[in-house]
Amino acid sequence: MKILVTLDTKQYSQKIIKHVARLAGNTLADIVLLGVQEDGKKPAKTLSAALLKYHRDLCGYFGPDESPYSEIQNEEWQQDDAGWALSSRGMKESTLLIRTGSVAQQTLAVASEVGSDLIILGCGRKFGCEWDGEMNVPLRIARDAPCSVLVIKAVKKADQIISILDQSKVSQDALELVNQLVTLHHAGLKIVGVKEKRGRKTDKIEKKMVELLKYYNEREIGAWIKLINADDVQDYVTASSREGIVALWMGGKESLIKKLFSRSMVDRLLETTRSALLILR
Repeated sequence: MKILVTLDTKQYSQKIIKHVARLAGNTLADIVLLGVQEDGKKPAKTLSAALLKYHRDLCGYFGPDESPYSEIQNEEWQQDDAGWALSSRGMKESTLLIRTGSVAQQTLAVASEVGSDLIILGCGRKFGCEWDGEMNVPLRIARDAPCSVLVIKAVKKADQIISILDQSKVSQDALELVNQLVTLHHAGLKIVGVKEKRGRKTDKIEKKMVELLKYYNEREIGAWIKLINADDVQDYVTASSREGIVALWMGGKESLIKKLFSRSMVDRLLETTRSALLILR
């Protein structure tokens, strides 16, 4: 697994490192820490110092003989055609990147470049879910990313993970990410299925829900299932986002939920959620 973490120098970025470390340690993922500056012929001092500190903090969350990541010994940034980079190799690889331009565009570009399985970023809470200096950064990343995206608004324990799926095929990686969130938060799991119209394809959807319930029970994760109509899904998701972490399946073209949710709806979810929103792909 490879996790891309987009960071800046603000407090909301500082606060998510512990959460990143726990998830990375559980999954033994390779880590890429990305910072984006507007322009410049060399790395900005404040951003480069922040990324190095985040990396030290990441390594510091593990015991000296437990960390899958090693400290960066040579802190001299190496320039390439795309920007600047530092890396270290322990049991797993960790890389620091600095790029110039738009935060959203560079995050999406790097995610495709490195083959990221998950993008993580924080956001401020004062105006809903904002990033300093650029509007709608979390929204654009969540809507257009080639992989799953976890937007962390507040680092706190969630009592419930609400996984909202539909009748389309859900990837194994998406199921495992939900598993990881449940484990990290010691949370309960609600699996919510969505059917297109009342009375249509209900048997097929219910069979899928039972399969998912069996999948999590085999991993000793207690879960309960609920089936709702497509007409009710937006209100249900908005209400659920105030109760816990919502994991929303927005996969390929067949995904009903992707068809139901407009850009403005995802933006509203990012504004109203109290902890985090996971967009699954």
